Amino acid sequence: MTSRRPDFVSRRPEAIRLAGLAAGSALLGLTLVGCGGGEPEATVAVAPPPVRQAPPPAPPKPAVIPVSQLMTDLSIDERIVLPEDKAPRTTEERVAVLEFFDAFARGDTQTLGTMMSALDRMELEALRESGAWTPTIDGIAEVMVEAGPGPFDEKCVLALFEVDGEFQPQLWYYTQADADGFSFEAAPTPPGVIDKLYGDDWIARWHELLAEEMALANALDAEFERTQVNLSQREGGSGPGGAAPAPGSPSRPGFGPGGGGGRRPIGKKRKPPGAMPGG
Repeated sequence: MTSRRPDFVSRRPEAIRLAGLAAGSALLGLTLVGCGGGEPEATVAVAPPPVRQAPPPAPPKPAVIPVSQLMTDLSIDERIVLPEDKAPRTTEERVAVLEFFDAFARGDTQTLGTMMSALDRMELEALRESGAWTPTIDGIAEVMVEAGPGPFDEKCVLALFEVDGEFQPQLWYYTQADADGFSFEAAPTPPGVIDKLYGDDWIARWHELLAEEMALANALDAEFERTQVNLSQREGGSGPGGAAPAPGSPSRPGFGPGGGGGRRPIGKKRKPPGAMPGG
């Protein structure tokens, strides 16, 4: 008689497998619960750092209009010569300088009067009334101009007038009078300046000559005072009161070609020793 295994023996492997699956599922569930800890945490978005805006670019500097274009636009007299490299650095100054010497070349006393200092305006009127203005202006063949700084950074412009084949220099200071324009004032003129201008910078040379003249005048004044004191002591006087000023003291010149009006005479016009810088 053949014996048979009990059914539970034949089903044992299946039971073991099912039991193992159940245990694994339970373990997996525990693992998930332990790791998750409930609902997942919400993710917090981090804002990016603010972007610093670059400052706006500086407005471009206004372009300086070339002298040649201004000559055309303003109908400047062709006898005015202002080299580009000797012109003022701003358009406004270029316009003022060109219009000022254009008025000289044309003999336009009305325009000149509005652009001159009070003292120079009086001098202009005296020349006009004396009848000396028109003949001198009529002889102008050319006005060579150059601008540059003075020793204290003043705005200066030097003009070399050619009148009847000879040359006469004059230095001017100009300042911003108001929002509408500039004012020009004639600078002192050293004696015999036309024979002493040389080098690449005539404006600087002009001021060197003024300094030399002032030093000489001061020395003459000191010597003059000593002489007066000695004379007074010899005569038993008390001092040099009321004495005339020493010769050689600097004074303001006449302006423009020819000068005049009681200021220091500019002297006889002569041809310059060399070409004007930039000319």
